[in-house]
Amino acid sequence: MTLRRRLLLLAAVAAHLVLVVLGGLGICLWSAGPLGPLLTYYGALTGADNGYGFYAPSVGDPPTLTLTLVDDAGRTSPARLTPGITREADIRVEDLIEVFHDRRSDDAVRARLAASWAANLFARHPEARSVTVDMGFHRVPSLAGAARGARARWRSVYRARVVRPSPADAAGGAP
Repeated sequence: MTLRRRLLLLAAVAAHLVLVVLGGLGICLWSAGPLGPLLTYYGALTGADNGYGFYAPSVGDPPTLTLTLVDDAGRTSPARLTPGITREADIRVEDLIEVFHDRRSDDAVRARLAASWAANLFARHPEARSVTVDMGFHRVPSLAGAARGARARWRSVYRARVVRPSPADAAGGAP
């Protein structure tokens, strides 16, 4: 291997390690000039953007999606997105929930995902008139706090109610 090739390889390894450190510190490079989006995608594809929070002493639960169906009589019932057909299908749904929860997702992306999930549930549950989408996580107390009696608390990151369109709206009728 020539000296030039060794130096290029060393520079590539050093750049990757810099991205790993920045990812560990939670620094997002998206708005860091013209290379920002490229570096962000590279970090996501290689795992260099991980926060490595699983080493922290106060790691909480992963994000949780709660879906609640409401019928004409006002009765509520919980619903699930996970198909339960294969583990791979369940993992894909969990990945969508992670995208929903990601700090880089804006409310427009979240609203489109919530509407898509509600449409899926409306197709499976014709009696449902609305779906409440609640994305959040449990804030787990530290070990010391738990020893003092502190309990996990729910924190919503996004909450929306999606109402089934009326047949007139779906057919392009009167507003």
